Amino acid sequence: MATTFELEAEPLTAEAFAPYGQLIAAGSDVADYARPLLDIWHLDFRTDAPARLQIMRYHEKPMTFSQLERHTNVSEGRIPLNGAHSLLAVAGVTGPAPDDGPEPSSVCAFRIDGSCGLLFAPGVWHSLDCFPVATSYADFALLSDQETENEIEAWTRPTSGERTHVVDYAPCGIEFRFVGC
Repeated sequence: MATTFELEAEPLTAEAFAPYGQLIAAGSDVADYARPLLDIWHLDFRTDAPARLQIMRYHEKPMTFSQLERHTNVSEGRIPLNGAHSLLAVAGVTGPAPDDGPEPSSVCAFRIDGSCGLLFAPGVWHSLDCFPVATSYADFALLSDQETENEIEAWTRPTSGERTHVVDYAPCGIEFRFVGC
């Protein structure tokens, strides 16, 4: 018998997302750098390989999943385009081994309303995809690195590699389902 962990998505706020990374949005009233008619806020993007910026289209799908992934060498950024609304699951950093996945009860979900993006800290677990809400797809600009993305694009199915770890809870009879969407 399968165990389903129901995830009720909370709004994406800087405070709520802080354990997992930071929002890609204009910061507080005090910028990190300013000159007349320009304010700049710095974000903590880290990588050990050349950066890659790409567009990803997540298509409408059932609101269930069993896999989480994390990237060990890069801060992954996802920026919704055209006000895309979607859901995304996350969990905190765990041990370094590829199969050191988070406890299923620690997985939580956020509702992305299209007003800002997010930047995962390296090692933060997340659902492989964003799940569009009330539309057939959601487009995102994805900021990552070439080595991580090349590793992922070489997969025939999601699997752990050097730069990306994947944990699949399905063999343990566990799945996650977004509720209250």
